[in-house]
Amino acid sequence: MTNISRQVQVSYSALQMYALVNDVAAYPDFLPWCDAARVLKVNGNEMDASITLKVGALRKTFATRNVNEPGNRIQVSLLSGPFKSLNGYWSFHDLESGGAVVRLDMSFEFANRLVDMAIGPVFREIVRNLVTAFQQRAVSVYGHSAEPPPGPDTDTDGRAS
Repeated sequence: MTNISRQVQVSYSALQMYALVNDVAAYPDFLPWCDAARVLKVNGNEMDASITLKVGALRKTFATRNVNEPGNRIQVSLLSGPFKSLNGYWSFHDLESGGAVVRLDMSFEFANRLVDMAIGPVFREIVRNLVTAFQQRAVSVYGHSAEPPPGPDTDTDGRAS
C-alpha cells in the first residue's frame, strides 16, 4: 500500500481551489498524463467520475466516487479500475491571513504486481505532484496573486513493504 500526503499554502481561497479540483472534466486540459476525464453521474453531493491515465502507449481507466463538501473537502473512493484499493481526500482551509491550505492524502494499492510494475512508479509520481499541478492551474485560471504563497510546501509519503 502506498500512502502519499501533500500540503501547500496558496494565495487563493479554499473555494477557488475546491472548484478547480472538483472540475474533473477539465483535467485533460492541464494534466499531461490525463488522456480523458468524464463525470459519470452526479447525485446530490456525490459525483462518480472516470479518468484515463496514459503512460507511454499504455492507457488505464479508473472510476471514483467523490463525496463533496463544497469549499472544504472531497472524499475519493474507488469504484473500478486497476487498483485493489484507492482512497483519499482533498481538504481546503481558508487562512485568516488570506489564502488557503490545500491538502491531499491518498492511499492506493494496485490489483496485481504486473500493473504496479507497469504504471506504479508513474502513478506515484503523478500523485506526488498533483497538489502542485492544481496550484499552477490556479495561476492559469485566476491569475497571479499580489503576494507569494505564505509558506513552504510540505509533503510526506511512504510505501509499506
